Amino acid sequence: MIPNIHPHTIYAAHLRAPSVSGGKEWVGTVTSMGEIHTYWGKTGAINHHAAKPGDAWGLNKIITQKTQGKDKYVLIDEYDPQKGWKSQIKPNPNPNQNPNPVKRSSPPAPAPLVDWNDEVAPDASIKWDF
Repeated sequence: MIPNIHPHTIYAAHLRAPSVSGGKEWVGTVTSMGEIHTYWGKTGAINHHAAKPGDAWGLNKIITQKTQGKDKYVLIDEYDPQKGWKSQIKPNPNPNQNPNPVKRSSPPAPAPLVDWNDEVAPDASIKWDF
């Protein structure tokens, strides 16, 4: 994950692969301006950058090549412009709890049970015509 990606980024993917020097990282981004930006370097030190014309289809093609290639890159994070990096999103502490609960009144008290063998049916009850 890199904090300073291009301001018009609409999607980014962070990949990582093992290497004899401890690992390497690659971040690919696509912008709304029709550009693909790539950033790469050793794990923890992404210090190279390149840009070229392209779209989401082109970026996905590069990602597929990296994840299925000899270096065996693995997707470790994704970026969404509205939410940021997925790894940085704080999850809801209790996923079953609604963050905006609806205030409800208490349920009505249950009606008492009636034993119709001992009670007379009220006048408003259904009158069957046999």
